[in-house]
Amino acid sequence: MAARRWWGRGMATGSVGISAVASPSWLRRGWRFTGSGEGLSMAEKPDYALDPALLELQQEYVREAPARLAELSKDLAAFRNGEPDALASLKTRFHRLAGSGGSYGLHMVTEIARAMEQRILTDPPPTPAESELFESAIQDLRVAFDSAAADSEMPLQFGRIPGFGYRTLLMMGESELRARMIEGLNECGFEVDVHDTEVDPWSVSVSTRPDLVVVGADVGDEPLTLARHWAAPTADRPRAVVVADPNDQFDRLQLAATGVDAIFGESGLPRGLTQFARALAQIGAPPAKVLVVEDDPSQSQLFAAWLGQINAGITICQTAERARQLLAQETPDIVLLDVDLPDVDGFAIARLMRQEPRLALVPIVFLTARRSMADEMEGLRAGGDDFMVKPVERSHLLQVVLTRTERGRRIREMVHRDGLTGVLNHATLMAELEHAVAFAKRHGEPICFLMLDLDHFKRINDTHGHMIGDQVLMHVARVFRKVVRHSDLLGRYGGEEFGVILRRCPPANGRQIAEKLRQSLAESPMVLRNGEEITLRVSIGVSSYPGSGESGADLCDAADRSLYRAKSAGRDRVEMG
Repeated sequence: MAARRWWGRGMATGSVGISAVASPSWLRRGWRFTGSGEGLSMAEKPDYALDPALLELQQEYVREAPARLAELSKDLAAFRNGEPDALASLKTRFHRLAGSGGSYGLHMVTEIARAMEQRILTDPPPTPAESELFESAIQDLRVAFDSAAADSEMPLQFGRIPGFGYRTLLMMGESELRARMIEGLNECGFEVDVHDTEVDPWSVSVSTRPDLVVVGADVGDEPLTLARHWAAPTADRPRAVVVADPNDQFDRLQLAATGVDAIFGESGLPRGLTQFARALAQIGAPPAKVLVVEDDPSQSQLFAAWLGQINAGITICQTAERARQLLAQETPDIVLLDVDLPDVDGFAIARLMRQEPRLALVPIVFLTARRSMADEMEGLRAGGDDFMVKPVERSHLLQVVLTRTERGRRIREMVHRDGLTGVLNHATLMAELEHAVAFAKRHGEPICFLMLDLDHFKRINDTHGHMIGDQVLMHVARVFRKVVRHSDLLGRYGGEEFGVILRRCPPANGRQIAEKLRQSLAESPMVLRNGEEITLRVSIGVSSYPGSGESGADLCDAADRSLYRAKSAGRDRVEMG
């Protein structure tokens, strides 16, 4: 039975324009299904300023969307695999969404979920062959939640799943090291299923398949064979398979030949594994943001239709100049770039991207009718990652986009994140600050920059040692993450100093957030394994644009001066620049 028959639409394949997401055309225009079967009515965009309390409740509901969507996807995978009770679980989840969506003002969520619940209740019962119907509904729900987040100016991030988490299967003998590995994985938001012995990959049901598999070198008689089986390129391969070899008993080349994604020896455990898992959680599994630079409308529409099948967010432009403008506003996951453009060739855009730190690691795939080796070499010299000759085969293009996006996200996370705390590192924080100021200038928006310095951190290192000091820094980062908004950027400025970029934030609000950060840390002492508590305090300096200067460097200097005043005035306080 077609999707159109159940909730009044067919899957759109993408359209030309800025941020043309592959989503229902009626949803992109703000249409809401009436439920009467007689057509669609225009839903008025709510005025969120009228009821801040409702807005806050709705935003909390939307933040739970990744967990709800992940649960639906797991149930759908189980239904496809013929697992018992999967259809009943799907019905229950759609029923709950149908009821809760309307309560929080998300009528599209209610209508989509109610239509799916009714389909499940209608005879004859759906079969696994109809899975595409439910898959389309889940994608539409994702777009509906994303639309609600955009309307309320709350970016929705499909990374780590709150209240749900990623699954890790850890196969390793019991030890203190294993306990520390589990602790690190838990800190990154992973649920850990621990086994002392090997687990056959074919014995795990689809609905409980892990996202990360860790194979210990001490598990079973043939750990390399086990790792090879888990890393096999099957349709349901885990997102990452790694080997933990704390005694360095295997040759690394031999381990790499098994097809695993990473190998951690004595020097990489547990911190290296934690860093890897954190990067995996940060990149999440959101739809790829694809910029298509193509002057032929028929080609761009074809690519959009294909990319819509993987739920990619698609932005299309036809000239190098327009591409330059779009790249100044946002960072795509991947750029599909034609070589022959009306103004300049695509090689020029690639060179500009590679000179911009924010875009230097974004994958570039050239799509062109040129076939010469000289052109391909020119593309690689310009900074391209791949060179595909038209006509392009659909499955090849989709696989390149998915693979390059995943790898690019992982590399960017590892390059841009602080290895200890998982927040942005110093260089990336400063680059983002300059970018935020430039964006604020263009759009006339205020921003704030907070510089935070832990009080008496040297005493902690001197008293408890640097290992405990590192744990304190990780604890502080976790506390700060819970306070800042999803649209804010948290980074480690250096040592025991952190920085926060607050977008669309006037000075008065910046001070309130700074006070909330200070109070939250004071109320969240670090608890050691022996039960001892380490009380933490922080001094904060606040600067703002345009009040404190015209550049990121100006805001940084102003926040530093404010921080110095806070330290001089007795610490554990906030000072404005």
